Amino acid sequence: MAQPARPFTRLLVANRGEIGWRVVREALAAGLTPIAIYSDADANSAHVLAAPLRRRIGGPAPAASYLNIPAILEAAKATGAEAVHPGYGFLAENAEFAEAVIAAGMVWIGPPPEAIRAMGDKGAAKRVARRAGIPLIPGYDGDDQSDATLSVEAAQIGWPVMIKAAMGGGGRGMRRVERAEDFAAALASARREAKSAFADDRVILEKAIDGARHVEVQVFGDAEGNVVHLGERDCSVQRRNQKVLEEAPAPGVTAEMRAAMGAAAETLARAVGYVNAGTVEFLLGRDGAFYFLEMNTRIQVEHPVTEMVTGQNLIRLQFDIAMGKPLSFDLEGVALNGHAIEARLCAEDPDDGFKPQTGTLSIEVSPSDVRVDWAGTPDVTGDYDSMIAKIIAHGATRDEARRKLVAALDGLSPLGFATNRRFLRDLLADADFAAGGVDTGWLTRRAAGPAGFDGELAGIGAALLATSGGGDGWSSTGARTTPIWLKSAGETRRIDGDALRGLDVQARGEDRAGQPVVRFTLADGREGVAKILAAGAHVSLGGRDALFDDVTYAPPEAAGGAASGEVRSPMAGKIAALKAAAGQTVAKGDVVAILESMKMEHEIRAKVGGIVAGITTAEGAQVAPNALLITITPAEG
Repeated sequence: MAQPARPFTRLLVANRGEIGWRVVREALAAGLTPIAIYSDADANSAHVLAAPLRRRIGGPAPAASYLNIPAILEAAKATGAEAVHPGYGFLAENAEFAEAVIAAGMVWIGPPPEAIRAMGDKGAAKRVARRAGIPLIPGYDGDDQSDATLSVEAAQIGWPVMIKAAMGGGGRGMRRVERAEDFAAALASARREAKSAFADDRVILEKAIDGARHVEVQVFGDAEGNVVHLGERDCSVQRRNQKVLEEAPAPGVTAEMRAAMGAAAETLARAVGYVNAGTVEFLLGRDGAFYFLEMNTRIQVEHPVTEMVTGQNLIRLQFDIAMGKPLSFDLEGVALNGHAIEARLCAEDPDDGFKPQTGTLSIEVSPSDVRVDWAGTPDVTGDYDSMIAKIIAHGATRDEARRKLVAALDGLSPLGFATNRRFLRDLLADADFAAGGVDTGWLTRRAAGPAGFDGELAGIGAALLATSGGGDGWSSTGARTTPIWLKSAGETRRIDGDALRGLDVQARGEDRAGQPVVRFTLADGREGVAKILAAGAHVSLGGRDALFDDVTYAPPEAAGGAASGEVRSPMAGKIAALKAAAGQTVAKGDVVAILESMKMEHEIRAKVGGIVAGITTAEGAQVAPNALLITITPAEG
């Protein structure tokens, strides 16, 4: 299908979150009129409030809103949109959506649907790369998707093997399998996640290459057939195959290596008639050999690090190319200046197995020499990805950028629920990362224990809880001497009256949900900020933060820590699979259900062994945090 390339003035942003906000800002700066679409969960998001035109498209669930092609096209028609920018995720790499936009007479700000289709299927993409002479990882990308064939192919490839969703990205539908006996369960899980995320459960297999780095090359093509790369990014710091830290340029990549990977990326882009922004991803071995992984036919989450080292505005460049303008530079015109590192702030608790978090968030940023891209909304639900914001630092050297980012995370105060802020800060300060060149298995090997109970922050939290409410408002003197019991990091401690003194409350305010947010100063001059929650406090001081539950008047926990036979949902989400049936005997630790939240699967395990007495949910059901799912009658003895 021919893709129009012509000037436009009215642009519909078919996305949400920080990328929605970024595209709206760039459109306004370019003199365009952005149109924001939104689900019920995003009605008060920054990108919606900033857009001069906006349109509701459905409920919070992605299928009812950001994946609802008819609703998005109707919104475009009703608002007179002349072009559509898909951002990343959702429908950004959906060839059918791109074709529908073009068929409706609008400009698609992305590659041609044929290129999306060719590169979106990982198996097909590998076949294109193979014909183009680009080195590939040994694997299987055939059409026979039977369990038996995949099992045989995996054994022939040799363990460990990677299972990947054929239409996937972002680590979803991806599993590493170490041995044959684990393959069937991993395949079923990968297929289920792929079906949910991409509406396609086909997979490919690849040999797992240990010690390799994940390096990707940013490419751009214009309507005249010109293709150029803008250097590489290193995305090797990954957890569950999802990127955590990204940087440009990649440490240790020589000019010769950059030229070779860049030429391969450009060759692949030309082979599929590529136009607009794309990213070609490689595995880089210890010996300097590289292997094609996939091509992402959209702008990437981590594109800001490329912007910072090249000086190019990639979103504005997307606009220009979609309008039919040729690339204004060639490879010789792309110079890499300094170093940039990006950290993804996510709504997840590293001290509790990275369990996704939901609720109302307040963010305060102290440093002014870093870039913070975030959604500008305080409400985080389980319907979307866990990423809240991206913090990006640039420096003349890699170490300068790294130190700036550490300082920025120390000054960041995300309050309201647990985040991975401290985890990110510790990774950046780690000696291995500081030395450069960590591989994709580094995070898996790296030992990192929980933060534990922070006594100093507990004292501050207790003081703030003691001086809030009661009809007298806030007070920095005369704190009550009644002991307060606080629970944090799985531990409960008594905080006595003497610990509640020496706190000077400097300012009081409220967040958008009406929850108190206060600034305080300690006797030694250190300053911090805290948020008073419905049943506790979240305190941030000097790069540390901790959540405390006030359990002073809570009923005592079961003696001896006896586990309950009740299996409850640890978070909001959808039941992806039930692994137990009424009357079934289960052992302690058995997986009894799989919950999908923030686009990832989470195993729910039995805390006791016994007989399943009842199931109060069903596959596909949406459940709230702490909802009762399964009841187990504990085995005697």
